[in-house]
Amino acid sequence: MTISEAMAYIQGYQKSGKPVHDLSRIQALLDAIGNPQEQLQVIHIAGTNGKGSVTAFCAAAATAAGFRTGTLTSPFIQHYTDRIQIDGQDIPGEALCRFCEQVKACPVSADCSQFEITFAIALLWFLEQHCDLVVLETGIGGLLDATNVVKKPLVCAITSVSFDHMALLGNTLTEIAAQKAGIIKQGCPVVLSTDNPMDVVCLVQETAKQKNAQLVIPNMQDCRILSETLEETVFQYHSFTYTLHMPGRHQVYNAMTAIEVIRFLGMHGYLITAAVANDAFSKVRVPARTELLRKDPMVLLDGGHNQAGVMALADLLRSAGQKPIHGICGMISTKDYHTACQILGGVLDTVTCVDDFVQNAVPREELAACFADHAGVQTAASFQAAYADALAQVKADGGMMVICGCTWRAKSCSKSRQTNRQDCKTAEYIKNRCGWKACTGFLFFG
Repeated sequence: MTISEAMAYIQGYQKSGKPVHDLSRIQALLDAIGNPQEQLQVIHIAGTNGKGSVTAFCAAAATAAGFRTGTLTSPFIQHYTDRIQIDGQDIPGEALCRFCEQVKACPVSADCSQFEITFAIALLWFLEQHCDLVVLETGIGGLLDATNVVKKPLVCAITSVSFDHMALLGNTLTEIAAQKAGIIKQGCPVVLSTDNPMDVVCLVQETAKQKNAQLVIPNMQDCRILSETLEETVFQYHSFTYTLHMPGRHQVYNAMTAIEVIRFLGMHGYLITAAVANDAFSKVRVPARTELLRKDPMVLLDGGHNQAGVMALADLLRSAGQKPIHGICGMISTKDYHTACQILGGVLDTVTCVDDFVQNAVPREELAACFADHAGVQTAASFQAAYADALAQVKADGGMMVICGCTWRAKSCSKSRQTNRQDCKTAEYIKNRCGWKACTGFLFFG
């Protein structure tokens, strides 16, 4: 099997497949390949926002401490293979092809989803490579997520819970939280992010009690923010000082969650000192998570596309944003774009709405109408035009550009950062690098 054949095989599956009512489908596939998940030591992470960052913090710290660490994340940012990594390195093409063939040979795989196929491939690679630890990020939810076949993780973590994927998870926070809390296992410790509303806390507390699972919620009274800018946040937690280069108060909450996960790992013999964790945290950069693409002029990329994610971005811009703030906006019709526009309209000085990125994008004029009371709203026929205009504006007035809300669109932005820090090139480069077809969120861009 070639790389092209492997990707054609993987992409031939629907992302979610047929409706899932239990875990029998993924369990049948894993049975067929020898149940690799039962031979791995797992950290299991669920939540609406923050899963990727907590996964990155935990994995970076474990790797820095000398433990071979696999990660499964979603969605991919630049390439499909970046969602399956060991110590920060993507799964090699040769391994991907080999495990694709193994999974494809199982008749039960025909009924699976793309995520389930990806999960099986990742587990086989982690096992072959003798990973000391594996950090599994749920796809959607938790209770019925494929990753929940892991029977006894070392520790679970639930990050910020908010409204997203309501058609699958429920229409109330309690219903959504119940799905996330479904990863809690009998007798397995769980860490809950400190930035959750009380109804989520109560639901998780009750679930943990029922499962006799020790629950830890980081205490903000033990945390002290020492400095906070768009480039760096320094905070103290449990008397140790940590430095993050992903801005935003929400990243402090994510780091605190990771710290508590690391403390539980120590009880299992995975010793990671605060000094090692801090050094690892300071090097973590998660694409499209409040990512500073360039400094002069300032361009910020953020993939938050639900209410809580957009609010976190807005809070960051209020406290540390460089005025005036020029936004480029686009959103697909399945998202709550009215609420997103309402939140971001309060912090953006100008807004340019675009719709040339995916078939079910909200028409740019309709999106602009959501900013009806905003004096600086306009539309652009293309993202390239919007980007060029915004870049000219920030160069002229010393402000900043905000490109946000869609993690899939972030692929090329992140690449442009690596390729040309001084200029970030042009929107044409961005479009050519990854296209427009997979956008899922709000302040769109490139």
